[in-house]
Amino acid sequence: MKGLLRLLVCASVGMWLGLGACGTAETPASDGTGGAANPGQGGSPSGVGGASAGLGGAAGSGGTTGLGGGAGANTGGAGSNGAGGAITGGGGGGGLPALIVDGNHLRDSAGNTVVLRGSSLIDIGSLYMFGGQSVAGITNRLDKVAAAGVQGHVVRMPVYPLITYNGTVPTCSPLPYPVGTGPSATCTPKMPLNAADYVSRVLKPAVDYATSKGLYVIVDFHQIDNATTGTSAADARTFWTDIAPRFAGYTNVLYEIFNEPIDNKVPWSTLKPVVQGLIDVVRAAAPQNVIVVPSNAWDQHTGDAVTNPPQGSNFMYTAHIYPANWSQAFQTQVATAVASAPVFVTEWGYTATDPNPHAWGTALQATIDANGASWTAWVTDNGWSPPMFTSTALTALTDFGTLTKTWLAAKGP
Repeated sequence: MKGLLRLLVCASVGMWLGLGACGTAETPASDGTGGAANPGQGGSPSGVGGASAGLGGAAGSGGTTGLGGGAGANTGGAGSNGAGGAITGGGGGGGLPALIVDGNHLRDSAGNTVVLRGSSLIDIGSLYMFGGQSVAGITNRLDKVAAAGVQGHVVRMPVYPLITYNGTVPTCSPLPYPVGTGPSATCTPKMPLNAADYVSRVLKPAVDYATSKGLYVIVDFHQIDNATTGTSAADARTFWTDIAPRFAGYTNVLYEIFNEPIDNKVPWSTLKPVVQGLIDVVRAAAPQNVIVVPSNAWDQHTGDAVTNPPQGSNFMYTAHIYPANWSQAFQTQVATAVASAPVFVTEWGYTATDPNPHAWGTALQATIDANGASWTAWVTDNGWSPPMFTSTALTALTDFGTLTKTWLAAKGP
């Protein structure tokens, strides 16, 4: 990627973030994949949606179901995409079954195929800070997202470090998880917390609330940076050393270990050992949680990662898809990936100014459904981009938000 034009926008919280605005939207330049980085707020976009059937619904063995059918245990095969052993419920999870990767499918503990569909919050530290310095800022947002019909059965919770580097123009959370080389003169948290307080006051209450609402949760270490150079991979290891054991007993929590490695000047074979190191940190404390595996060039080399996978099991592979980066090369990468492993599109979206935006969105919907991929739409806000809402009331939806709502409704409650 040769550069980013960052457009300052104000988030719906109506307050200023560390860089002088509530966030930034990225307009990416092309990279080696023929695509671009996402146009998301301060880095990556994501979304929250429904599962393939209703909560609590059961289906026949091997059928497609939602997020509640069946209890018990399921034993998957070993290998990089296998389940790696029996997985049973325990700890948290609100009664939701553990998820198990079996070949190129995600299954519940009864063996039913599961497709997770939902949306992504903005930086949860921002929601906390500008929501009265309270977890109510996060829980109220979840309630509004649900009321608008764009929640589904999974929510992605981005956790921003001290600086999300985002190429040459960093984004600063007002309330970050305290890891990284910041703060600097231009990136000082408005409400700094130590790691234990961040977890106890921000992250864990947010996860517990979502769990009480019957949601699967993706904990996303939201860094956008080269992982093969610099300090961000070490920061991610520090983060997961702390966080992985905290939700290891939650059957409904997935770990997205590094939001978007840039690393567009090196092949997957160079990034793979770094990713393996993060996986090893997580697996030392959390042997069962599904791990969402990233790839080079802002998650545009999904097929390369699946073809030459890390060691371990219970992996899904992410792709972040926007009109600016959805090149033929990227489409081929995703098609290669879905043939062998489950793909989780943890970010997708479009704006009204994209070329033929609605047609692009419906075409992507058809592709994702045909691939059986899980997804979370980015982002449930009116100011972060691409927005799903039109105003701070968070009631009226953009075209993107409306498509998300319709898509979720078509797949069941």
